[in-house]
Amino acid sequence: MSPLPPFEQATGCPPPGRYAMTWDEVEASLVHADRFSSSTVRGALWEELRVHRALVELLAGPPSRVWLAGSFVSSKLDPSDIDVTYLLEAEAYGAISEQDDLADLANLEDREWCFRNQMRIDAYVLSLPATQDFRSLGVTGAMATGDAEVFQRLGLYDEIWQRCRVGNGHRRGYVEVSQ
Repeated sequence: MSPLPPFEQATGCPPPGRYAMTWDEVEASLVHADRFSSSTVRGALWEELRVHRALVELLAGPPSRVWLAGSFVSSKLDPSDIDVTYLLEAEAYGAISEQDDLADLANLEDREWCFRNQMRIDAYVLSLPATQDFRSLGVTGAMATGDAEVFQRLGLYDEIWQRCRVGNGHRRGYVEVSQ
């Protein structure tokens, strides 16, 4: 049984929130579920995501978490792409310094580049905060340099992934896969 709740009738999406799933659960729920048996694209999109994820991992190492959203995480039979956000530990994110690696990672975040390379992926790569101790977050000077901006970007994408194109003001859920 998948931890993904039933899709809401009004939006065709999970209820608002972030739903923790494994890669196997995502595949079972959003690729191989009976409701998607006549999809002509979900299986191919899933394979394209596998390739994309492998390329990101070659450059940056395994992400700590991955957010999946958009029409792929909906009742839409044949979504046009997969929206994905890779969340890297701050140390791993900061360690990407080779110009070629940075350029390759930028390509993997470029929707048009991905489409030209047969990957219908709309991707973002974000750093997680360097501040580990929760008690330090609100203490002036205790938070790692740059973490305020990191938290703002994480909040931005969390908000974007919960916005619905269907109807004004509707919200939706999305999936989080931990490594």
